[in-house]
Amino acid sequence: MLHSQIDFGMTRQQFFEQCYDKNWFLQKNAFEANSFTWSDLDDALYSWQPQESEIRLFKDGPVAFDVFTESYFDISEKRTRIVKDVLYQYLKDGATLVLNKLQLHSPLIHDYSMSVAQFIGEKANVNAYAAFGGNGSFGKHWDTHDVFILQLSGRKHWKVYQPTFEQPLAHQKSTNHKAECPEIPVLDNVLEAGDLLYIPRGWWHEALPIDAVQTFHIAVSTYPPRVIDYLIWLCAKQLPDYIEGRQSLNAYSDVQSSLDAVIKTVNQLAADRNNLQAFYQAHAEQQRIHSRFAIADLAKKYSVDAQETRQNKSPRLNNFLPIKHLQQHLVVNGFKLNLDEPHFNFISKLNERLYLNKNAEKEIYSPKQQELLKQLSEFDVVEFVST
Repeated sequence: MLHSQIDFGMTRQQFFEQCYDKNWFLQKNAFEANSFTWSDLDDALYSWQPQESEIRLFKDGPVAFDVFTESYFDISEKRTRIVKDVLYQYLKDGATLVLNKLQLHSPLIHDYSMSVAQFIGEKANVNAYAAFGGNGSFGKHWDTHDVFILQLSGRKHWKVYQPTFEQPLAHQKSTNHKAECPEIPVLDNVLEAGDLLYIPRGWWHEALPIDAVQTFHIAVSTYPPRVIDYLIWLCAKQLPDYIEGRQSLNAYSDVQSSLDAVIKTVNQLAADRNNLQAFYQAHAEQQRIHSRFAIADLAKKYSVDAQETRQNKSPRLNNFLPIKHLQQHLVVNGFKLNLDEPHFNFISKLNERLYLNKNAEKEIYSPKQQELLKQLSEFDVVEFVST
């Protein structure tokens, strides 16, 4: 079983009926506790070139980036490094280390991200939060994206409150609405290692460290296209083909008839399911999934001493979007696949077997299927994940 495999406690259909954009849910013991260790975090940081947008430190508010980092020249190249003794002292004093986009630096965190992304069918990003006690928090706030909290190590105290501004967009922050947060939480719980908490966008929440208790959790945020994105795409891609969208809006002219005409045209375009499918296709073609390299597989062709690299590994499609029955094409990391029925059946089950059936047995692939998977791996359509 994959260390990053998650038991969501419900089917995908149940999740969308009961929770998606509607309500929080808490799943205890949802995944293998402590599968990501502090040593794994050390390894992720080792090759990380620190950037202010990705590595942050909070102690009674944000700590200035240059307080715990320094710039230097390394073989005529300007680089940045974390000053370890400063970082360690802040952590000992109760600071919180925040690591944005951790999935780009840790294959295991990437697997957690993909587990969520393929369950919900949306692009995911991971921010991580590490602390050793302390009494600080980021205060009550809402996020403008759905969040799946995975408590990887230790414990943390969470409170969730009813939304007062439903389904906010990216620019609609909670900063100026603090007074609106309800006083009584709908959830008041301590997350233990292995627990999962889903918080829809717009729901108030706060995470409180527990004194003298270490904690490391990740927030897997998901990013679907919004209705407003569809309308913007329509106006940019379709509306210029219609005279109603090309008319002038002169301040001295009567523009009401032009506006009435364009509103009617936009309504017709938006209601056309073919346009919606074209939007989905354009969205899919733009997506890229970060994945492992497989140079070791190439080495096997040139050396009899090269180690076997596929032992105890299973293939996973580098795609999070749903694959629909009778779908003729699939674009994965910019590579287009033509799907006849046998290929559809083979490709579509890769994700389902690993991420929705916790007790599934290891798949046995025929030599022809193994060769296909190898080719798909070279095109970055499939990656092999340790089981």
